[in-house]
Amino acid sequence: MKGCLRLKIGEFAELNNVTTKMLRHYDEIGLLKPIAIDPETGYRSYTAEQSHLLNWIMILKNLDFSLSEIKELLNGPILSAGFIQKLTRKRIEITTVLNEQIQKKIAIDRLISIIEKEGFKMNKNIDLQDIRQSDVQEIKKNIPNMEMFLETAASIVAQGSEEGSFSVFRFDISHFKQVNDDYGFDVGDNVIVACYRMIESNVKKYLSHATIGRAHGDEFIVFAKASKDVTIQTAQGIINDMKSFDFASIGCLKQMGCYIGGLVGQFKTSPDLRRIIEDSIEIIDHARKNGPNSFTIESYSV
Repeated sequence: MKGCLRLKIGEFAELNNVTTKMLRHYDEIGLLKPIAIDPETGYRSYTAEQSHLLNWIMILKNLDFSLSEIKELLNGPILSAGFIQKLTRKRIEITTVLNEQIQKKIAIDRLISIIEKEGFKMNKNIDLQDIRQSDVQEIKKNIPNMEMFLETAASIVAQGSEEGSFSVFRFDISHFKQVNDDYGFDVGDNVIVACYRMIESNVKKYLSHATIGRAHGDEFIVFAKASKDVTIQTAQGIINDMKSFDFASIGCLKQMGCYIGGLVGQFKTSPDLRRIIEDSIEIIDHARKNGPNSFTIESYSV
């Protein structure tokens, strides 16, 4: 480091728009060590080149990486593939939290609307599930797409044990095109969101490690670390909710049904998720043969 201009901690902090308190803390935890410490005064010195490392620390911190995660990343050999995988997992975490916050925001908006119209009454029962069309669009927009679904599914597989059983099942709304034709696309969107929320509710109830994605149109797909019995229980729960849901309350005068078809198996190595997802298409066709509100869950081996 001979020839490098050394900066006092205050100068280095000012150069990078951070506080000296933060730099001292980073030194104490071994995240960003000064280039030298004066043995007599204890003053820390840095070089301008260390700004690059501090820049990475601030970027990762702003992306909700913990300081321990950042330290682990920066202390080891950093390979692009491994770094991308960590970023992908962080994106999944953020997306999950974002979707939960959107649901809470919608509930708050609905509660404000009710109180503005009817006043605050502690003894009044309130249904926050009654959402507006703008809320429907926001929920629909934030349903994970297939790429996000695949990323999350791959993460679930990577974290599972070798003996772990995984399941993939598809959900398809029966005769959905007729809803758009008879009642319009807004009602169709209402039906899609209502079905998504029924799937989401049962997935949260029965499955601890799972992800939901929108395959296309009126079809959803779920990937989970789950046994066949639990997968069947989840499918049955969704169908029970479909049967009892009042679709007329969201503008659809036709009581809707669904088909669910899935595969469950043990994967000793990371599976080809796209291939398994494609294989599940055939299984949902088996369910369709039994009519609306039917499900078929079969065993799968690679």
